[in-house]
Amino acid sequence: MLPVDGERPFPYTRPQKNPVPKGNVMILQKPPSLNLALSANADYLSVVMSFVERSASVFGLGRAEQGKLLLATEEIFMVLCNVLCPGKDLDVRLVNGLHYVRAEFHFVSSELNLGGLNITPTISPDGEADLQQMGLLIAARSADRLSLNVERRQRVALSVVKEKAYPRSAERIPPPEDGEAAAVETPDRERLKRFAVLAGQSVPDPDRPSFLNYPGKLADMAAAGDCHVLTALNRKKEIVGGIVFGHRTEKTVWCCGPYVFPRTGQPEIAETLLEACIAKVARTKALGLLSISGLPEGLRRDFEPLGDLTFRPEEGPPVQRSFFYRHLHEDPVCEVWAHAALADHLRREYGRLVLAREIRILSDMGEARSGRSLFSAEIDGERSEVVLRPLLPGADLPVNVERHVRLLQDERYRNLLFELDLGISWHAEIVPALLRSGFRPAILLPFAGRSDLVIFEAHATES
Repeated sequence: MLPVDGERPFPYTRPQKNPVPKGNVMILQKPPSLNLALSANADYLSVVMSFVERSASVFGLGRAEQGKLLLATEEIFMVLCNVLCPGKDLDVRLVNGLHYVRAEFHFVSSELNLGGLNITPTISPDGEADLQQMGLLIAARSADRLSLNVERRQRVALSVVKEKAYPRSAERIPPPEDGEAAAVETPDRERLKRFAVLAGQSVPDPDRPSFLNYPGKLADMAAAGDCHVLTALNRKKEIVGGIVFGHRTEKTVWCCGPYVFPRTGQPEIAETLLEACIAKVARTKALGLLSISGLPEGLRRDFEPLGDLTFRPEEGPPVQRSFFYRHLHEDPVCEVWAHAALADHLRREYGRLVLAREIRILSDMGEARSGRSLFSAEIDGERSEVVLRPLLPGADLPVNVERHVRLLQDERYRNLLFELDLGISWHAEIVPALLRSGFRPAILLPFAGRSDLVIFEAHATES
């Protein structure tokens, strides 16, 4: 239930098989995993804990990180046994993402119980919280990310991710003097780490994703297929620049950079790297390129600005992160759903971005709504950031928004985001509740979900 330029390249990427560029072809790479099938019975807690501990060790997770993953596992397993699917079949899967280990819990829960998957506990009439449901919040605190996906027929996938610990680079590399790009290549592991060192010492915040601070992590991310890196070399075979990119969805590619290191020849190097990146993805189904970590001034003429997200670090002033978009193919006409309160904003944005959309306004004809809504809350503790996503509609949508905002602000999360998919009609029902809770539309991401995504932004009270 969370991510941006930190542990994952982008805060809104959903778990999926990773498209990996190879030559001019994108292939799918599935990370290795280990599986355990049992029932959600508290008597099996020791079995699950042993399985997770040994699997995480085999996958290279350090002892400190194993301890935090085990705490999250214990809390989740007990919630499953006591609340969500007691006695039902449960599949536990440990996934080796090279730079992280993910523990997944796959189960079937009745529709009546799905509301219990919200990280906000149910409050009784006397004001007491259901302590059995607090386990999901405890798990989120101990893991790097906690996410939730509801599939068909109440099939649920609940997962926690623990990142591996990597050392920061202490090496200092003199920047190259020759500012001419003679070749662009996919670097081997050692050159990739050298690129990360150069980027880490040359690129300022907020244009430097935090994974560039850890060369070994970037190497593992590339090996796992979570990103692809291209570097530009001068005639002395020195690295003069680079770009990092990958698929967010089938139709959208994200990129960080291009980053250029010499003082001379910067516009030419940046343009060469961008053209090489576009050539790599041009034969895929991607319709657009999404820049998520700043863009050299000389390249902005070929991109459309999507807007800014404001990141509030623990110390220092807020930082603006700008997003840009470039069309790679002709934009197809498609239908999106909107609440009347958001319609004018969308018309302005679609007109500015030259995106062909048929905006359908949601209509309330007095129909009854029932059940409890469900939100996924992707939590990144290191960044103090939470991304909320609606998973199920219900009669309590406004109350659920307010409850989540209050809880997350009480927990001192400084950065709150809410993601709505314009391709899912009932998502539009949430807009009035978001506006009342202090959220405002910040950026529009083309083809980043079932259709376009609108990211609403709010900020928690200061600690």
